[in-house]
Amino acid sequence: MTPDAKALLARYQPRAVKMVPTDRQLGTVRFSPCGKYLAAGDFEGRVRRWSFAEGASPLTSLPALTGHSGWVQALAFHPDGKHLLTADSWGRLTCWPFAERAARSLWSVQAHDGWVRQIAVSPDGKQVVTCGKDGKVCFWSPDRGAKVKEWAGLAEDTFSLAFDPEAKSLAAGGLRGTIRRWDVASGKVVREYAARALYRHDRIQDVGGVRWLTFDRTGATLVAAGCLPTSGGFVQGTPLVLLFDVATGRLKQEIKIGTVNDGFVYEMHWHRDGFLMGVTSGQPGQGSLFFLRPGDAQPFFTARLPNCHALAAHPDGTRLIVSATNANSSGNGRPLTKAKEYPGNFSPLHLWALRPAS
Repeated sequence: MTPDAKALLARYQPRAVKMVPTDRQLGTVRFSPCGKYLAAGDFEGRVRRWSFAEGASPLTSLPALTGHSGWVQALAFHPDGKHLLTADSWGRLTCWPFAERAARSLWSVQAHDGWVRQIAVSPDGKQVVTCGKDGKVCFWSPDRGAKVKEWAGLAEDTFSLAFDPEAKSLAAGGLRGTIRRWDVASGKVVREYAARALYRHDRIQDVGGVRWLTFDRTGATLVAAGCLPTSGGFVQGTPLVLLFDVATGRLKQEIKIGTVNDGFVYEMHWHRDGFLMGVTSGQPGQGSLFFLRPGDAQPFFTARLPNCHALAAHPDGTRLIVSATNANSSGNGRPLTKAKEYPGNFSPLHLWALRPAS
């Protein structure tokens, strides 16, 4: 570990402080811009909500938002602090007034033919963008849900989106390791990035994909993440992070995290001190929360948590929530209970604290 990484670890001293159980499996988790609310999409078409505060019981449940028909795995708060955007596996995009107790959707549109993989909102809130299994990249007006424009995109299942810090360009990443960056104003492709390592065709199965994209605060580095797959079928692979020079497209660094059973990096967020916070999920029971400083060969902090699929970073930079999977879950093949019910998985929410900066 480098001296700088050791200093970061000593400064923040990440520690688990609370585990909040849930009754269903969650696909995505986000804090509101004010930090007072937490929202999560579940696998039964609902958007779960909690108020968030300090203390022994940090999460207080609020009524769920209902209206989606499929899994809700795409979710983004608008920077105005008033609206929440959600999307599901059937292609529907919906906007809600998230803080109202009995909230009803403001608008809802059929955004894609099939799964909406991710929602990106520009820092100024003027542009809402979605991508999905149909390979398209679509822009929507945040006030009424009208389609502003549509790009043909990547012609492959598109998992990830990221605006640069000034929202002048937009990057998208797909199943086969394709990453393109467009000029938002003209719609022209300005650069492609070679992330083929994140894809494998094996046993008549396409495995992998660019599962997450993020620019650094300067817009000079584009970070892509996913998995270095070794096999299809019963998928195995090593979590992989790629750092590209935005201007030239050159690959600057390739970082493997964990082992071949650790699977995918599903999500990463920047901390204000310039390091990445991410989560992984792989073979049953395998997963982690990790902190990585670009330029280092390995994370300076790793905590094992079973099958982590989402990470919410609090706006104050001192707290995180990781959505994992219930411990000792063996997936398919679990026996029926005495009530003849199949005991499905659920997603405990793990609250982590980082010591405030001195």
